[in-house]
Amino acid sequence: MPAPLEGIRILDFTRFQNGPHATVMLSDMGAEVLKVERVGEGDPGRALGRRPDGFCSYFEALDRGKKSITLDLDKPEAKRIVHELAARCDVVTENFRPGVMDGLSLGYEHLREHNPRLIYAVNSGFGPKGPWTRRGSFDIVAQGMSGAMVAQADRPDGVPVQGPWGLADQVGSMVFAYGIVMALLARERHGVGQRLDVSQLGAMATLQALGLVSFLHTQVQSPRFVNPTFTAYEASDGLWLTVGVLTPKHWPLLCDAVERSDLAVEPRAATPFARAEHRDWLRGELRAAFRVKPRGHWLQRLVERDVPCGPVHDYAGVAADPQFWENDYLVELEHPNFAGHRTVGIPISLSETPGRVQGPAPELGQHTEEILLSLGYDWGRITALRDQGAI
Repeated sequence: MPAPLEGIRILDFTRFQNGPHATVMLSDMGAEVLKVERVGEGDPGRALGRRPDGFCSYFEALDRGKKSITLDLDKPEAKRIVHELAARCDVVTENFRPGVMDGLSLGYEHLREHNPRLIYAVNSGFGPKGPWTRRGSFDIVAQGMSGAMVAQADRPDGVPVQGPWGLADQVGSMVFAYGIVMALLARERHGVGQRLDVSQLGAMATLQALGLVSFLHTQVQSPRFVNPTFTAYEASDGLWLTVGVLTPKHWPLLCDAVERSDLAVEPRAATPFARAEHRDWLRGELRAAFRVKPRGHWLQRLVERDVPCGPVHDYAGVAADPQFWENDYLVELEHPNFAGHRTVGIPISLSETPGRVQGPAPELGQHTEEILLSLGYDWGRITALRDQGAI
């Protein structure tokens, strides 16, 4: 069976993280992604964190499985190539500062003339309206402006805490991929192309819906709450584990597992409200209990009682855990330059139309000639374009 997005072609102008990760997700589900890069330079992400051996985890993670074409978008000849590609693609993606593509005569209104069914997808910093619309942004700006850095601090007036992994970029990319699939579905059902706009700021608001809705109702910025039955504890061997007790039935089972059945009837811990009120005391009691024996002992007792729990892994632990490999969350991938290459797989499993990682990240301009040949260009014309600096 074909993958879900097989036959979908995406012309991808996005750079860095929030756009490229979205199109990598679509590539994993079968879409053909043509990555447009600047002649000679390429996506700036190619150089971020590059190792001495030439391996760049940033670019490999965000651009695997794509085809790279280099174009100088200031050249009329390159713009004509974009028009021809847009006419044959289903989706155009970009995350430039607002107005850049319009200034190049490559914005939505220009490209839809060549393809009325085109999905033109924009991943911006702040959304299509408002005083911040035309400003450029990076991940850290959206983290701060969205309230996330304060929400992650120990208290509302504390030092702001930056989320890891390019949090706003990564969440924004997932919302971006979701929006593109929704637009494709709308085109399938209603026959319309359209422009869609996803922003880092909007994605971060969605991520924090629980905290924001609480504030919008109470007008109170609540401090970060550490639930003593929904957190991590250190065992006697220095290894950590998590417990996730939210439902009433699991509380006495947790108490029994850690050999503290007295806590199940202790007035300061017998009810969820009591546990919340006396959370610092209770966390101290549970911390002391878990420090008595090693992690393996506690995990076995918790699992036997069906208490939600798990080990706290570092990345070495993740890579050694068969749960990730058996579900293809981590996979081996043949790479032309790095033997034994392993990468992150696909988090979605479809029984009849599964996706797959289509390949490693491309070399800069690796597929330029292939793509132009598919448009009907001959080698003489391709050579002329290269001599002109258009490709």
